[in-house]
Amino acid sequence: MAQPSDFRPAGGRLSLLDSPKVAIAASFVILLVLQLELVFQKSINWDEFFHLSQIHASRRGEYVQWLQTPHVFLFKWLPDVVADPIDQVILARLLLVPFGLITAVSIWLAARHFAGSLSAALAAIAWFGAGYVFLHSFALRADIIAAMLLTLSICALVIARQAWLGLAVAALFVPLAFIATVKSVLYAPALAAVFVWRFKLHTRWLWLAVIGFGGLLSIILIIALVPGPAIIDVTHVLTASARRMFSAGLFPNGGYLLVQLAMAPAFTAMIILAFIQLRKPAANHPLWLAIGLAAPLLWVIIYRNAYPYFYTFILPPVAIAAAWGATPLIKRYSVGGVLVIVVLGAGILSLAEDRSMSAKQRVVHSGISEIFPEPVRYIDDNGFRPDFPRAIPHFASGWALENYRANGDAMYRDAMGSPPAPMLIRHGYALEFLDAEADDKMALLPSDAKALRENYIQHWGRIFVAGKNFAPSGQKRLERIIIPGLYTVEKSPVTINGTAYRPGKVVRLERGTITLGPIGEGGASLRWGDNLSVPDEPFPDGWLFTNY
Repeated sequence: MAQPSDFRPAGGRLSLLDSPKVAIAASFVILLVLQLELVFQKSINWDEFFHLSQIHASRRGEYVQWLQTPHVFLFKWLPDVVADPIDQVILARLLLVPFGLITAVSIWLAARHFAGSLSAALAAIAWFGAGYVFLHSFALRADIIAAMLLTLSICALVIARQAWLGLAVAALFVPLAFIATVKSVLYAPALAAVFVWRFKLHTRWLWLAVIGFGGLLSIILIIALVPGPAIIDVTHVLTASARRMFSAGLFPNGGYLLVQLAMAPAFTAMIILAFIQLRKPAANHPLWLAIGLAAPLLWVIIYRNAYPYFYTFILPPVAIAAAWGATPLIKRYSVGGVLVIVVLGAGILSLAEDRSMSAKQRVVHSGISEIFPEPVRYIDDNGFRPDFPRAIPHFASGWALENYRANGDAMYRDAMGSPPAPMLIRHGYALEFLDAEADDKMALLPSDAKALRENYIQHWGRIFVAGKNFAPSGQKRLERIIIPGLYTVEKSPVTINGTAYRPGKVVRLERGTITLGPIGEGGASLRWGDNLSVPDEPFPDGWLFTNY
């Protein structure tokens, strides 16, 4: 198989001025600059808002699950440095960019052991600019953190002079990656393949018994030493994840795989050519090693959450295998030719990115701050205002809604008033369509939907506040108040508990039943707060965040 030395000039070793090195360095810098621009301009997606809300919740002393929340540990200090929540996400993105760079370097270090330095560098750059990786590797998520730890583990196993030193590094980093996200188990084929290759277990079967015994001993020690609640948390997450993540049939999100392959043609070609190269008799590495490294990508066949951000996490070991396929590409198209394809693809993706969303997000955040100068408890889909406490601290996503509907608890109704949750952000299917059919699996339970409809009124665009609208009536009636607090009378005079209030007057209402009426001509409203401000700027049209 051709090695990078086949592409060096006749004089021998590459110098700093040789064109392949210059092209690689220039391409890397261009990709980094393009990505840094996206760090500041790309819309903050719903996961990023949610993860930042977990950071703020932890700072307030609220319980946040320790498993799968590395961002809480790493970035808990962010609000002490930056006040604005959107800028906090941007700063976190900036701090996550080095995680992607370290992952790329780890790909290069490991791959050059198999395919040579030049091919390895091309594979690493192709990964860095590969479609969804380029667009999502800096997102405020656990994916790039775990990917870095797992790729460093593979790298250590490959390049460590002493095999046991590489194993020690992997033994440290793999559990940390698992704590960052339990889907780190999806790397098992790649880690196993490199482990077998490094320790030559295919010829030393005795090692299998040793490793099996060591693994069993480790499990026993973990059970003995780790606190019981932590074990329960891990067991619960693993059980729930396994039940949910692999129960959607074949290729539940296969369309994203096709888009990923199409957006990164150079990387895709490297993967295909790697297997062609290793099938040749002259191949100096076993085909099974490449299969093991690329095998994690096959989880897309059955893994439910194979959304765009998933490829940032799952593709690094595939990139190491792709280095074998970089060699024939270099021979046919040159280093520069391949790099042009990678950089051009990333440039097109950057140009296609919608940059208007982040401006809308800032407008709405500013408007919320005008309505509520101090944080209030609220209900929404994903933690859109991360620095405000949430009444329901999880996603209204498919998985969460499925569990919520199965339990049958009217948690939204119960969470409104104890303590009060005066703000509702109507964004996301479940909270936008509060009159959906009862059997709609993506809707709230009818009792929760009814409670939200009857206890919040529109204030500014998608921002609703606690309140009620009443038709004109000369009769008294009983009305249930779920969300206590000060309320402003609007539209027409109204009598509450025997006292008449003109529009603009403020009345304190406790949770419970009030006597209402008569209600003046034209109807009346009770709006939570003392004459809450309404922002002058129109509420932006369309969605306020991207899903991925």
